[in-house]
Amino acid sequence: MQRHKHLELYDLLNRTVDFGESNTCMLIGPSGCGKTMLVNKVLQELSEKYDDDFCIVYLNGLYQTNDTTARRQLTRQLGIHIRQDQTDLEVFDLFKSGNQATRPTIIVIYNFDEFVKNCTKPFVYNFFNITTSNNSPMALIGITRKLSIFTDLPSNILSRNSYSHINVGRPHTIEIFTQFAINTLTIDNSVIDDKEYFKMFNKKVQELFENRSFKNIIEKIFNNSTDIVRTFYKICFEPVGNLNANQPFLIISDFTQAAMQQDVNIDKILQGLHEPQLWILLSIFSLSGRDCSIFNFAMIYNEYANYLKAYMNESGSKFKQKLIKEHLLRAEFEFLEQRDIIRKVDGGKDLPKDFRMMRLTILPEQIVDLISNNNRLP
Repeated sequence: MQRHKHLELYDLLNRTVDFGESNTCMLIGPSGCGKTMLVNKVLQELSEKYDDDFCIVYLNGLYQTNDTTARRQLTRQLGIHIRQDQTDLEVFDLFKSGNQATRPTIIVIYNFDEFVKNCTKPFVYNFFNITTSNNSPMALIGITRKLSIFTDLPSNILSRNSYSHINVGRPHTIEIFTQFAINTLTIDNSVIDDKEYFKMFNKKVQELFENRSFKNIIEKIFNNSTDIVRTFYKICFEPVGNLNANQPFLIISDFTQAAMQQDVNIDKILQGLHEPQLWILLSIFSLSGRDCSIFNFAMIYNEYANYLKAYMNESGSKFKQKLIKEHLLRAEFEFLEQRDIIRKVDGGKDLPKDFRMMRLTILPEQIVDLISNNNRLP
């Protein structure tokens, strides 16, 4: 399936570079599913094929937060000098006034939803409008996690422009994820001259994936992590960085140590949590026992209040635990989100904060261990 998406994006950008056809495409998928990697791989293949026959511009909705910074970054990367008194329309007319010799341009915009939200509607409209120019072939690639991106775009853009979209999802099975991991660690014979080393390196990688300890690491990432691709990359950084003349191949002990360090980092965060935050986790655990895998603050506070009231009724007057006020517990809920212990589910951005759905990024069993081993709790 991922190969199909690769061919689809390659075909679209190849038509821009080879035939001068302007295109617009949205890449949509959750964090860590491989959107950026897919774009980079396609651009690398096009660069190898066409060398310097096209330009690439990178923008980011988190950094280009208004019309001025976006325009400045766009013109800077293209080497176009503009006067400060020039309007957006005049600048975009420069892009559109090309000829048959004009080099095609590929514009990649990361966090495209933020770009659309931060820039004004006329600027976004003109930005899309330059991709319809016949004189200046251009491809616009928007990368976003938001499924609602098409409803966020102004209606005049939707009516004037045609575009394709590619949904990039995380691997659905352990077999697909394992194959992805193998492809990530193996090297291509085109990037190294030593053919014997190339064969031996890839053979060692295959042996690595047959090792039971390494299989356990892969399975743990797939089953426990909500961002499996990035988690795998984090664990690979140190083992790959340790490669040198004395250690020319990947070894299992480096991966085991990196995976243990990853677990230690999570445990440190959990061990530093205070009582109100643990009440929230206990409420989440209580809901998970009733097959509620997603939740919002209103559900959590209701669960917490009911749990505490029931316990006070059972314990009588000896139990002096006070109910934490709603606004105070909400602040602790937001702290857990900042620590990435809970994370927003896509969609529902128009709902009030208390009703936006979230999900847990750790295992319910980790909550049990955390609370059971804490002697400071009532």
